[in-house]
Formats: sequence, structure tokens, C-alpha cells
Amino acid sequence: MDKDKKSRHELLQHELVNELKALRKTIREVAEGFILCKEGEIETLLDHLLKMPPGRLKAVVRPWMRETHSLKLKPAKGRIKDLKKIDSLLDDLCNYVLEADEKEQKPRIARKKIIANDKKGGTSPAIPVG
Repeated sequence: MDKDKKSRHELLQHELVNELKALRKTIREVAEGFILCKEGEIETLLDHLLKMPPGRLKAVVRPWMRETHSLKLKPAKGRIKDLKKIDSLLDDLCNYVLEADEKEQKPRIARKKIIANDKKGGTSPAIPVG
């Protein structure tokens, strides 16, 4: 009976070791995926920031630099909350930069053209009369 208990115990230990090794591998894969994703976001941000006009760039950079410098990160500890802070900061900046980029790419109609069209009898939205 002692041999039976010992072999079951060893079998359980072996299964646990295998599961933990698989978990270690999964953690590494997830972390590598996260790193690749964040590096891609940073590259996209760099591309957009380098193409920004100086005025808008100045408006984006100063507040964002304050935020990055105020982060209290402890990389040696490997804390998940540090990753969350970085992720949130990158998401915020990415959203801000991409929204600003979209606004700039929308076709703009000069106000003078709209006024000129109105004077020529061009189309303007109808205002309902009560």
C-alpha cells in the first residue's frame, strides 16, 4: 500500500510540474505578444508624431511628457500595474494623435466658399419655418 501511495504521489507531482512548465511557457508567449503589440503602437505613434505640424506637436508633447515623467514604475518588480499604466498611457496618446490626424485629413471647405455659394443661390441647408 505504501508503494501505491508513493507512486500516486509521484504521478501527481509529475503532472503538477508539467502543468507549471506549460504555464511558464504560456506566460512568456503572452508577455512577448504584449511587448510586440506595444512596440507596434509606439512605432505607429512615432510615425504620426513625426508627420505632425510643429504647433500641434508642441501641444501634444508637453502634456504627454509630463505624464510619462510622473509615472512611478518599478520595472525590476515586474508588476502588472506598471504594464497597465504604460498600456493606458499609450492608448490615450494613440487615441489623441489618431483623432487629431483624422481631423486634419478631413476636407475643409473655406468659409468664403460657403458664403459665395449662398450669394450665388447655391445650396444651403433649408431652415424650417415654424
